[in-house]
Order: sequence, then C-alpha cells, then structure tokens
Amino acid sequence: MLYHSRILVGTTVGLMLLGGCSGKNDKTGSNATTAAVTPAKITPRTPKPGLWAMTVTAAGMPNPMTMRTCMAATAPGSTSFTPPPQPGQTCAKSSVVPTATGYTIDTECSANGMTMAIQGTVSGDFSTSFRTDLVTRMTGANMPAAAATGTKSSVDAKYLGACPADMKPGESRQG
Repeated sequence: MLYHSRILVGTTVGLMLLGGCSGKNDKTGSNATTAAVTPAKITPRTPKPGLWAMTVTAAGMPNPMTMRTCMAATAPGSTSFTPPPQPGQTCAKSSVVPTATGYTIDTECSANGMTMAIQGTVSGDFSTSFRTDLVTRMTGANMPAAAATGTKSSVDAKYLGACPADMKPGESRQG
C-alpha cells in the first residue's frame, strides 16, 4: 500500500506542478489536450507566481505531506493543472475545464501496462489559496483490484510570498 500511496502522491503533486513548469499544453499526437470552450463569464485563474505551501493528504497515507513549491507565472492559454505528457505515455483524454470556482480535471493516461484515470476539481481564489480534490483509479496487470476502485486525495495550497533566491520555478522541497 505504501508503494501505491507514493504513486498517488507523485501523481497528485505532479498534476499541480508539472503543468505550471511547462507553461504550455501539448496538443499533438495521441497526447492531445482537450481544449474547452470557456464561456465569456468565466475567466480562468491560475496560481499567483511565488512560493506555495502544499499539504497533500490521501487515503493510505499515514500522515499528510507538506511541500514548499516555487510556482512560475503561467503562459497565456495554459493552466497550472495540465501536466505535459511523460515519455512513453499515451493519454486517451486530458481535460482541464475552467468553472466558476476553478477547474474540473478528467485525465486518462497509459504507460508500461498501467492505466491511470484521474477526475477531480480545483477551487480557490488562486492568490492566497486553492484546493485540489482528486480521485485516482489505476488498472494494470500488477495493480491490486482495490486500486481500480479509486483513491481520494487532496492538496491544500497556501501562498507564502516570493520564492527564495535559492529556489527556481518548479522546484519543490519537503517541509
């Protein structure tokens, strides 16, 4: 179970961070990102650039994990919640849709005989705080059946201020 918790934590934090580091969406090949039509009333929001404290909790984790992450400014037309595809990964769907309170996330990617589907929401003011609630389902030959039922996780993020001089955008540290 500890191994699966680590995968989940990595996935949760990865969704939060990798998209912010990339500054763009990959819209080519089988890793196409679903472009959502944004109603005129909804202006997509992204986390304020700077240092964020992110506390990750998930089923199967004995204690919450806190990380400090230096977030970069998000490139126009992208979100901080769209991770770039990883080498060898094929994504059947990768959708991040703006809502009145944040975003909905719906992804399904496969690699190395394992498929991971993630659904959830991101909400907050994105200047002082935001929260991500996800359900992750994993299937594959080496995955226990319980992984397919879904594991809930959340990230509570609080803005701390400017990034310290010794941290680069996209860098995270535990604690």
